[in-house]
Amino acid sequence: MRRRIAALVALSVWSFAAEAGPRDALFLELVKERNAPATWAKHIGDDAVWVGNGLNVATRAEVSGVQIDTGKRVEITDFQVRDYGDAAVLTYLVVEHHPQAGGETTVRLRKMDTYLLRDGRWQLVANAEVVGKPDRKSVSIDATALDRLTGTYETMLGSKAVRTKIWREGTRLFAQTEGQEKGELLPLGPTLFFDAAEPQEGGPENVFVLGADGRATTWTWRSAGVEFPARRVPD
Repeated sequence: MRRRIAALVALSVWSFAAEAGPRDALFLELVKERNAPATWAKHIGDDAVWVGNGLNVATRAEVSGVQIDTGKRVEITDFQVRDYGDAAVLTYLVVEHHPQAGGETTVRLRKMDTYLLRDGRWQLVANAEVVGKPDRKSVSIDATALDRLTGTYETMLGSKAVRTKIWREGTRLFAQTEGQEKGELLPLGPTLFFDAAEPQEGGPENVFVLGADGRATTWTWRSAGVEFPARRVPD
C-alpha cells in the first residue's frame, strides 16, 4: 500500500493527502522525533543498522555518538508509507538548513526507514540514506547543433544488440532505448549531456563524438565509472 503525505517540519505544519492511511500520523511522528537530537533514541531498536553513502554498515552505538544539536532547521517532504501491519517502510526527503558563517547551507537527504512493532512499541531496525548532491545546470544549445547528434545508436549488451533512438523536439533532445521510457537529455556542452531525471552532480553523462562531417558517430552513456558505448547505425 503506497500513500503520500506532505509535511514541513520547520514550520510545524503537517498536511496529509486525502488518501492517507489511519496510522500515517503515527509514522510521521516517529520520523519527526527521529530527526530531532533530543528525541532521536526514543524509537530506535538496539539492533538497528544504518547504511549511508559509503559501503559500511553502522550500528546504533556508532550512530548515537553523532547526534548533536547544530541548530539546523529540518523540512520533511515526499513522505510515503508502506504499512504491512507489524512492519512499515517509510521513505521521505529531508532538507536540512544549516547555519554557516552568517548564512545558511542546505543539504538534501533521501531516507528509508524500516520499523517493526515489538512488544507494543514501534522500533527502527534499519535505515538507509543518500545525501543529494547539487543539481547540474544546463546550457543552451541551438537546434542545428542538436541535429548533429540525432539518430539511432546500437550497443552490444552481452550477445544482444540494443538500439537507442535520439531525436530533437524544438530545442530539446530526447533519447529512448528499446524497452524503456523516453527521457530528456540536458546539455552541459555541445557534445556532453546529462539525464534530466538524474540532474545531481556525479550522475550519468551522455557523451557524443563527432565525425569528420560534423555529425555524431558514437554516443556513450556512462555512470559510476561504467560506460556503454554505442555506434550510430542507419535508421
